[in-house]
Amino acid sequence: MAQIRINLTFIWQNGIEKEAIYLDAISIQDNLETEAKFYYTLLDENYTTLITGNISIVGDDYIQWLANDFSTNWIMNWIAAQLNLTPTPII
Repeated sequence: MAQIRINLTFIWQNGIEKEAIYLDAISIQDNLETEAKFYYTLLDENYTTLITGNISIVGDDYIQWLANDFSTNWIMNWIAAQLNLTPTPII
């Protein structure tokens, strides 16, 4: 499992606006050739789960990840970009 901090992102959950600041992801399937699937979670400051989902990487994106030696940093930034989230450095 990997985790990165993201810019504050507002999530509407059960009629209440919540603030997500972390993105977690774990690989749940990878054929090591052409595609992989990840389970992601957006968390608040207390590490409470706000939203979850699955995301797949295929095609040229998978090839780029492979070319980056299956880098955790690369894939976390890719997942964030696909979810329209912005990674931020932890201060």
